[in-house]
Amino acid sequence: MPETGGKKPAARKQYNDIAVMYDILAEGDDGMLWFRHNIEGILEKLPDGAKILDCSCGTGNHAIWLAKQDYEVHASDISEGMIETARKKAERAGVQITFFQSSWTELLEKSDERFDLVIIPGNSLSHLENLSMADDVFNTINKVLRPGGVLFFDIRNWEKTYEENSLETQEFSVSATDGNFEVIYSYEMPSWNETGKMHVDIRPEGTTEYERYSFDFLPVSYHQLRDAAIKAGFKKVERGYFPGKDYYHLIIS
Repeated sequence: MPETGGKKPAARKQYNDIAVMYDILAEGDDGMLWFRHNIEGILEKLPDGAKILDCSCGTGNHAIWLAKQDYEVHASDISEGMIETARKKAERAGVQITFFQSSWTELLEKSDERFDLVIIPGNSLSHLENLSMADDVFNTINKVLRPGGVLFFDIRNWEKTYEENSLETQEFSVSATDGNFEVIYSYEMPSWNETGKMHVDIRPEGTTEYERYSFDFLPVSYHQLRDAAIKAGFKKVERGYFPGKDYYHLIIS
């Protein structure tokens, strides 16, 4: 997401705003476990000391997990706030990770490295600004991969979401190291391939005021992502589902 006219991309500001609260929402997140489960087969095939880029690293959980397995890990995110949180967590974990701020389309400008594996975890590609941006993202990632390298990401099954109208308001409690919190997820559903909004309202237990954080998302189909990957020069696209099929992952090489 290149910056023009000094204006920050929406996702950059949105994730800067929530950086200090983000790990509270990740407490007990099964999606993190399933992501790691589905990537294990790829990791087994990598050479010793393989170079990995997590280019939507958020607060660093996956990058730290990979660094603990002795991979050479680089980690980027569009949000400086998320990067700062991730860097502090990596220091506490005692692992070495090269962090840098970058959008997906700026990776060639921000790093000279080439990677055996690039990952985009956590439904991050739903933050595409428009469908044509997928072409730019896959083109860039294809260039930062070494020959024979692999791209791995997971994303919401938007076709299923639309068919079942399954983005309903959710209210739940979260217990975190900083205390207990009440959380509400709500959505403004767009037309297909148009930008929608996810709202996250958070309040500490015992208080009455919610703090609202809002995020743009773009519903995009498997076939659109597959076609963009092939257009960018990738030869092989493998699709795998998470249990329940609300999310799926793609292995692109």
